[in-house]
Amino acid sequence: MKTNNTCSQCSHKDGCRLSYEKLGKANGPNVATKAVVAFLIPIGMFIGVLAASERLLQGRLEGRSLTLISFFLAVCVSLLVVFIVRVIRGPKKTL
Repeated sequence: MKTNNTCSQCSHKDGCRLSYEKLGKANGPNVATKAVVAFLIPIGMFIGVLAASERLLQGRLEGRSLTLISFFLAVCVSLLVVFIVRVIRGPKKTL
């Protein structure tokens, strides 16, 4: 793998190095779990409910109505999940 040493001729390389060292030593909360809860769970629920409702309603409805009802059902369940997660996690903490 070829390395590109563009910082060697830069007049700000010492300031950048110090900034990255400070960022590397910073202690903060882990945002990975927050990202999973905020994005992946609602999206996963939406896709899961959409697929399940398509399969369950396939014999009863056809075409566009099947798609629309499945979509709205998935949206409603996803919003309900987001609401439940927000209630469980409590009020938003401010700094």
